[in-house]
Amino acid sequence: MLLYNIFLKILLSVEKIWLDSYFRKAYPSGKFLKFLEKSHVLKNHIFAPPLFILAFSIFMIMASTSVSWKLHLTILIGFIFFFLFSMIIPRFILKDMEYYLKFKSEDINSIGLTLFLVSIIFFIITITDVGGLPLLHPTLRYSLNPKLTIPAFLMIPATALISSHLLEKMKEGSIDRARVKFRIMVLALICAAFLTLLGYRTPVVALILIIAIMGYYTGLFDIWEILGSFLFAFLVIMGIGYFRSVEEYSVTSISAMNFLKMRAAFTLNVLDMLSHLSGPTGALHGDLIMSMIPGPGDGPRTLIGKLISWRTGVTITPTIFGQMLVDFGTAGVAAGMGILGLITGAGYRIMKKTGDTFYIMLYALIMAYLIISVETGILDQTVMGYFAAGGAIYLYNIVKINRH
Repeated sequence: MLLYNIFLKILLSVEKIWLDSYFRKAYPSGKFLKFLEKSHVLKNHIFAPPLFILAFSIFMIMASTSVSWKLHLTILIGFIFFFLFSMIIPRFILKDMEYYLKFKSEDINSIGLTLFLVSIIFFIITITDVGGLPLLHPTLRYSLNPKLTIPAFLMIPATALISSHLLEKMKEGSIDRARVKFRIMVLALICAAFLTLLGYRTPVVALILIIAIMGYYTGLFDIWEILGSFLFAFLVIMGIGYFRSVEEYSVTSISAMNFLKMRAAFTLNVLDMLSHLSGPTGALHGDLIMSMIPGPGDGPRTLIGKLISWRTGVTITPTIFGQMLVDFGTAGVAAGMGILGLITGAGYRIMKKTGDTFYIMLYALIMAYLIISVETGILDQTVMGYFAAGGAIYLYNIVKINRH
């Protein structure tokens, strides 16, 4: 508590200096690129559920590799079920939002602070365990213990929870917009610094997207700042990936952009192979899902590597469609995308109808990882936990609202 109070005093002092500084006054005002707000889509629907479909389509275009007609059909089926369950069904099951479940902002903040402290402790234990910083020595990533890194990654939802509390204070009028923006940005930068040192890019991109989505739906950020966050996230993906390839494989003959395209092409080809292997009913019939449970067996990405006869011990990302195909085939894609669509669509409708900062935070968490799943899939216990928790809360709201 003493360290926290010292840190808080330092932060408040820096905040005062920033708010009174020339640099803050020179920062573009709300009138900067104001014409962007004339677009109805940019002003209201940037992060609507169909963004997932757009993101996966861009991923396929970037990969620029040919795949089988069967895979194209499977992806189309997935898109149709996702759109139906995210944009159509919620309109009929979530009409009145008067009786939705509410959470106390102070309790959310306390949980966030606790998670942040725990995650920092596990970060210190993690780098001590491997004897260095994985960002500077990429080979150390293969020595990271998931039992230690998973708690360290909890600083992402912790940052989201704390930010939710700050945004609620802004909504109430007890803290002005400039101060809330500064505090959230500093908190996000601290979190991003820890995550970057672990050598992973996906958590950093998730953090950027979560803060951007929360800022978009609360009016904390202007549209040009949101679009800038997309560019920044893209640069993070490209930069960290390229840095790791140089440090780990001494690859310097290709550009960062070409490296990104090659990775996308490789992942899409993996998905195509999984499509051929899985058939209409799947190949592992639930074993991939079960492999997410911590234990002595192989993890889900290692199982994907073995399934396509890749090098022993290598982990491979299968995209969001890949994991569904492997377990339950094309039928699994339809069911899985329907479930994900319902969770995302229910979250979107509740968030838009209520304007509650907790539900904005929860939707931001789910939508950010859904976008990232375009390449990585949803194969981590923590991420599965976010979707499960969100689904349970939304289901409770659906039942509660329809009872009244």
